[in-house]
Amino acid sequence: MDPDAKRVVAFWFNRPPMEWIIAPEGLDAQLKSEFGDLVLKARRNELDDWATEPEASLALVALLDQFSRNIFRGSPDAFSADAKAWETATKAIARDFDKQVTVIQASAFYMPLMHQESLISLIAARCLFETLKPRCVSDEEHKWVDMGIAASKRHLQQLERFGRYPTRNALLGRKNTEAEEEFLKEHVPSL
Repeated sequence: MDPDAKRVVAFWFNRPPMEWIIAPEGLDAQLKSEFGDLVLKARRNELDDWATEPEASLALVALLDQFSRNIFRGSPDAFSADAKAWETATKAIARDFDKQVTVIQASAFYMPLMHQESLISLIAARCLFETLKPRCVSDEEHKWVDMGIAASKRHLQQLERFGRYPTRNALLGRKNTEAEEEFLKEHVPSL
C-alpha cells in the first residue's frame, strides 16, 4: 500500500470515530496541515490508483469525504468532493472491500452514501450499517453502528420531507422553504 495511504489510515482510524462527527479543537487545522495536499490530489484524480485495494481505497474515501468536510468546514467546498467520494465508496463496496476491514473502517465506506442527497443512497447506507451488527465485538463498535443506523434514519426523514438536507442550504446558496426554516430553528447543522 502507498505510504501516504498508510499514513491516512493510521491517523484517521486510530482515533475515536466520534471525532469524525464532532471534531476536537485543532483537528481541522491539523488535517489541513498534514493532509491538505493529499486531499487536493484526491480531488484531482491523482490518487485513483489507491482504489484497487481495501485499505488504500478506505484512505481515499476518508480524504474525499471526511477530511474534505473538516478542511473546508463552513464552505461549499466541504461538499464538492461528495460525488467522487460516493463513486469511490460504492465501487469499494461492490468489491466487498468493506468486508475486508474492521467494523469501524467499514462504516467509513458508508458515510459518503449518507452524505448524498439521495433516498436510494441513504437506504443503502442504513442497510449496510445493519449488516455490520453481527460483526460487532466491542462496545465501541456496537455503539458506533447503532449510531450510524439511527443517523441514517434521521437523515432519511429529512430527505423524505424536503428532498435535500436543509442544514446545507445557506452554505450552498439555496433558499429555504418555510418548512425548512421551521426545521432549522430546531436542528443543528450536521451534514
